[in-house]
Amino acid sequence: MLDQLSPVAPARVRVVLLPVGQIKRARFLSFVARLQPENVVQLGDISPDGRPHRNMFSPLAFPTGMIVYDLTTFYPPPSHVALSPFELYREPLVIVAIADGAELDRKPYKTNVRRSLNGNGPPKPEHNLRELYQDLEEVRDRYPKGLVHQLLLFDYVHSTSAGALPEGIVPVPPPADCRRTTLKTIMCDISSLLLAEMTTLAKSLQALNTIESPSQSQLNRQGNGTAWQISQAEMASRRNSQYSLPGQNSRSESPAGSGDRSHVRMSMPVFRSTDSNSSTPSARPSTPSNGTQTDLPTTFDQIVASNGVESKSPQKTIPSRLANTEPVRDTSRDRVSVQGFGPGSVSERSRNIGKGRIGIVIGSLYLQAGRWVDALNQLAEAGTISKYNLDHLWHAKALDYILVSMLMLAWTGMDFHVPQICYAVAEKGSQSNSGEPKGPPPSRHVSLQNLTALLPEMLDRILNLYARAANNTGESLPQFPFSESAIRFAKLLADIHLAGGKLDDDVLQLVVVGTPFKKRPNMVPPRLNIRPTRTEIIATLFRAFPTSSSPDYVSLVDRTIILSGIASVLGLLGYYRKKAMVMRELVSVLIPGLVQARIKGAAEMGVHPAAGLAALNSVNGNGASALDLGEGDVENGVDSFLGLLGQTYGVVSSAGNPGNVDYQDDSNDAAIARIVENATVRSFGGRNLKLDVLRSCINLAEALPDFHGVLRFTADLLRTAGSGVAPGPRSDDASPSMTREEQVRLATNISRTLAAAKTLGVKDLAAEYWDEFLVRGVELEALPIPRTPIPHTRSELPGATTVATARDPFIYNPFLRTPDNAAVDHLLVAGEGAVFRVTLQNPYEFDVEIESIKLESEGAEFESATQKTVIGPYRTQILTVSGTPKSPGQLKITGCIIRIRGCRERRFPIFEEPWSPQSAVKIKTIGVASIFKPKDRPVSTDSKTLMNAPVMVAPKAVSLGLNVIDSQPIVIVKSSTLSQSAIMVLEGERRTFSITLQNLSPDTPVDLVLFSFKDSTQAPLQSALSNRDASPAELYEYELIFARKQALRWVQKDGEKPFIAPGATASFEVELLGKPGLTNATVQIDYASLGISHEKIQDKFHTRQVSLPLTITVNASIELARMDVLPLTGNVPRTLWSKTETEDEDEKITPDDYCLLLLDLRNAWPSTLSVHLDIGDGGIIEEDVLPGKTSRVMFPVPRMFLDNPSAAIPALDPSRARQFVVSTGRVSADSERASREAFWYREELLKILHGSWSTQNAPIRKGDIELRGMRLSQRMIEAIKIDDISIELFIDGSQGSSKPQVFTDTFSQLKVRISNRMAEPIQPLLRIQPSIRSQSHNASLDLTKKLVWNGILQQTLPEIKGKASVEVGIGMTAHCRGEFEISASIEEARLHDPPKQEDGKEGTGRPRANTRTMMDAVLGLKERRIWHSREPCLVVVEDEESSDDDDD
Repeated sequence: MLDQLSPVAPARVRVVLLPVGQIKRARFLSFVARLQPENVVQLGDISPDGRPHRNMFSPLAFPTGMIVYDLTTFYPPPSHVALSPFELYREPLVIVAIADGAELDRKPYKTNVRRSLNGNGPPKPEHNLRELYQDLEEVRDRYPKGLVHQLLLFDYVHSTSAGALPEGIVPVPPPADCRRTTLKTIMCDISSLLLAEMTTLAKSLQALNTIESPSQSQLNRQGNGTAWQISQAEMASRRNSQYSLPGQNSRSESPAGSGDRSHVRMSMPVFRSTDSNSSTPSARPSTPSNGTQTDLPTTFDQIVASNGVESKSPQKTIPSRLANTEPVRDTSRDRVSVQGFGPGSVSERSRNIGKGRIGIVIGSLYLQAGRWVDALNQLAEAGTISKYNLDHLWHAKALDYILVSMLMLAWTGMDFHVPQICYAVAEKGSQSNSGEPKGPPPSRHVSLQNLTALLPEMLDRILNLYARAANNTGESLPQFPFSESAIRFAKLLADIHLAGGKLDDDVLQLVVVGTPFKKRPNMVPPRLNIRPTRTEIIATLFRAFPTSSSPDYVSLVDRTIILSGIASVLGLLGYYRKKAMVMRELVSVLIPGLVQARIKGAAEMGVHPAAGLAALNSVNGNGASALDLGEGDVENGVDSFLGLLGQTYGVVSSAGNPGNVDYQDDSNDAAIARIVENATVRSFGGRNLKLDVLRSCINLAEALPDFHGVLRFTADLLRTAGSGVAPGPRSDDASPSMTREEQVRLATNISRTLAAAKTLGVKDLAAEYWDEFLVRGVELEALPIPRTPIPHTRSELPGATTVATARDPFIYNPFLRTPDNAAVDHLLVAGEGAVFRVTLQNPYEFDVEIESIKLESEGAEFESATQKTVIGPYRTQILTVSGTPKSPGQLKITGCIIRIRGCRERRFPIFEEPWSPQSAVKIKTIGVASIFKPKDRPVSTDSKTLMNAPVMVAPKAVSLGLNVIDSQPIVIVKSSTLSQSAIMVLEGERRTFSITLQNLSPDTPVDLVLFSFKDSTQAPLQSALSNRDASPAELYEYELIFARKQALRWVQKDGEKPFIAPGATASFEVELLGKPGLTNATVQIDYASLGISHEKIQDKFHTRQVSLPLTITVNASIELARMDVLPLTGNVPRTLWSKTETEDEDEKITPDDYCLLLLDLRNAWPSTLSVHLDIGDGGIIEEDVLPGKTSRVMFPVPRMFLDNPSAAIPALDPSRARQFVVSTGRVSADSERASREAFWYREELLKILHGSWSTQNAPIRKGDIELRGMRLSQRMIEAIKIDDISIELFIDGSQGSSKPQVFTDTFSQLKVRISNRMAEPIQPLLRIQPSIRSQSHNASLDLTKKLVWNGILQQTLPEIKGKASVEVGIGMTAHCRGEFEISASIEEARLHDPPKQEDGKEGTGRPRANTRTMMDAVLGLKERRIWHSREPCLVVVEDEESSDDDDD
């Protein structure tokens, strides 16, 4: 359908396309779409009619002309048809019925099918063709004013053997069988019939005396349902004329009028008469009855008042298609006997007026027939007659048609003259010279320039003539055609203005066929230099605005068309606010009319007004004929119109484009774009004005009633009133700018609309939800600890699979760590359900009912459960939604698919962060220009950096990333051998218990089981280990207890491979060690199903944990109360050594090799305990200790030699062993050296001692005695240690004697044996110190005249190699008797410097840090050492004579 308000609308032939027979709406619309491209037919392609009396409009006279068809699917309202023949183009001249050939083989759609007596009848196709022909006859009867009635049978190929089709039925092959010219040929045949019938119509018009002008009262009568009268003979003669012989005159008779059916808009389904007997009989009488006559004025004053229109003679009556409904009287009875003479007489003037009017109508027929040159000549001549006879109304119409003729000639590219009648001041001359100028026409370019310059004044003059005609009685042009003409003229001027003030080919294409401009004009600049200016166009346009609101003045439909046309032109010119004002006026006009039509239609149907139009749409009754909306008209017309109105006022609409209800893009980018766009639209305009506009839209939708519109605009009203922000905990106020009562009323309105729609059976009713920030967060609820998968890497596996006792506890155990929440919270197991916490917000003061909500995901297959809830007013609410991943892989929760009651189901992104729009710093556009602005012009490279600055920071949509792993087993602790998971042990006791695990998974085995343990002693040990004030010896003790005395360990059997089959059980043994401070412990079991060997694990694997908490009570057993080490002197009693039960009873115990060890053992257990001590050299001591008693155990232990007793104390923790930690306290070198010696000698002592205990009564308990509580003092160290240098003194010949005897005045040899037990050599300095025994210190050193030496007592000895010994002898002579003690000491003469080891690869690799050297630096600088003999050599000097005497 072309634009009904086009400037060239009078040049078109209106065609009504009607569905007949069995045809679906979609098929009908597809057939209409096939015909639309062929709406322009060139006269040169039309075959002329061969009958000489029907070639008045022969196409041969102007082959380049064209007939432009306006293909419509509805019949115009009676008020429009009543304007014919003043505006003949309003009346449909061609009625084309469209049928579907594919339905011919179906069952006949009419129920009264007549069959033969034997049950046989014509085949279905033939019968259906007859039915279609009867439908065509009904169409002819219903629309008798049409000149051509044809039936196009689409998708039908007629066989030549089947005979000829009934007259008027034209087959149209399917598209596959259609040639390029098939439809064009059909349109040419229809055009040929039309041109022939136009001749008949023109001749009947020429036979008239005059034609009456249209009046408002006439339109009112037509609008009230009074149809024009037409006789049966008129219908029969017109139908016969299309198929009669050339010699038959079809319009020789004057028809009489009979009742015509109402002409209403045709919509699906097709309306058929229910009474078949009331159809027009097939007989076509050739002699019609006499026509009615119209009452004419009977006085001279009435004749003058009516422009002197003379009454018609009885011999020439008006054809019924042009006759009024009032009865026509015989004019001879009422003729006034007034004689007029000369050209200025009344009768002459009346004849001239009639001649001019008939000529103008004939000219309009030439215009529609495509013969524009003839139309231009005819109209110029007839218009001149009307001009000089002051027939202003028809004069203006002639100018209008002349303008259309020139535009059509210009469109075809032909040259033309601008008639002199078009100019305000015509050239002087006779009336005949005022027509078409003589001579060749100027060039087309010159003519277009002349026409462009003439247009504003010419159009204004036409409108003034229309207005001036109102001064004559009965000649006032009704408001609707006047307003329509003003809109057509304004639209023509607007098109020229948009083209830059030029009437060029682009403008002509837009005006005639509706081809838009290739480039949209920029309406932002003022365009003041372009003529005609927008101000002039607006002045012309607003003359079309109805001056009265009375429905008798302008009907509702006409007022709607007028206001719509004004709004359309305002939109072309860029006056969006003026356009919105007109559209708002249009809404205010529609609402009362709709309500009235609703009530009227409901009354006629006998239903409640609430169901008025909803019930009428399916019946197509006459009660709602003025507002007969077909299926889809509301969505495609009214909805777009109201959406555009709201967009102009800055309403925050739900759709990206006005009226686009199919806008379904709910992606993150689309949602963010909508939020930013809504914030931009919300920032301008008056909010109260926007709300008022939306309230009007709601009222209009309720008046239709349009349930979709009610929901949509109610949602838009809530959206516009809302703040459009995502509030934070303490951020913006998100409450809407609307009272709570109105919000509740709107929510109730939605519920009421849904209930009414459900009652009437309306489906798919949904609006767009009004808050884009509905979903404020989605979180994965933490899984139960036993079902939480914990990620691990392949490198973590080997350290966890070894036995706990052999595992280095200082190496980080990843299975004992607390799982990373960030990693665990994003893990799911395929096939196992998970729970998500969805945070929803409702910033409005009414409840929001959510009918369904489910999660939307990407990646791995995921099945979400559906929940429903009600969000309370103005709050944030958390809802749990469960879901199950079906396959492993990466899973991303991107949003929620939610259906709110009354709204469509859509996807909502997740907006966690608060957001509010930030106003732009640089404002480029304001008002509606920010919405309707054209695309940005191209910018240079230098300016791109300035224009790329973001105007508004958009909100960020987030997603929840999850990792779905393969299905995992579920293991529980079925049982254990412990009663209530509690146990009591004694210190040092080891107990074993078993744990039974069960695999609950029906199809997944467990092939990886890892044990980890936690107990109450680990935390204090960790705290002590982190204490930097602890000495190295204390740290070593802590590390030893932590590493080698773990409270729990898994006892793995030989060859045992942990495996639990699906649904099976397995038992594992765990050993418990009683130790002080142990009160509770946890057995943690990590398990998984890998499916492959541990070596083939590529990247990551996941385990689950199950734990068994234990309550442990540790009681004291045997405690080491005290210890001491004593040196042995003199002879050792044999009874002492016999307690050790050594294997070698004959071994001699000497004080130099052994020392005495004392242990006080206390029994803290309330029963006797047996103590068993093992000594390293095979000695065994057993002792029974009574309850609460302390028993002392003494036994000799060998003294010990250490190569380096000052060596640094080692660290069992590898991380601490690789670094040198400076102590926070200052320790002297002597203290550090003493501490190290005590550490190392204690370690050597503990190596040869091991103690255990056992109970004597049942139950038998066994355990180890903790001996590491021993602490060695310096005295004990001196007793137990063996010096590095051993010094032995003896008199030659008396070695081994405890008291060697020497005689006075005899030479003796004192020998000193020096043994170097160290590995490094020394430079010794020997000092011999003789003294008198049992004397004071001063007296003992006075050896004058008592002992003499052959040599010196202090001498330097040669270097003694490591592990070597030397003997040094010195002569000695005693001069008196007595007992002497000779001791010796060795002092280092100089320090030994070890040779530096030269590395042959110097310069390669980084230098190593000498940690040992730094640790030994704590001992201070190395000094010369001194060693003393352990015991002095006792020498007894006697006189030789006395000795001899004694011998005697």
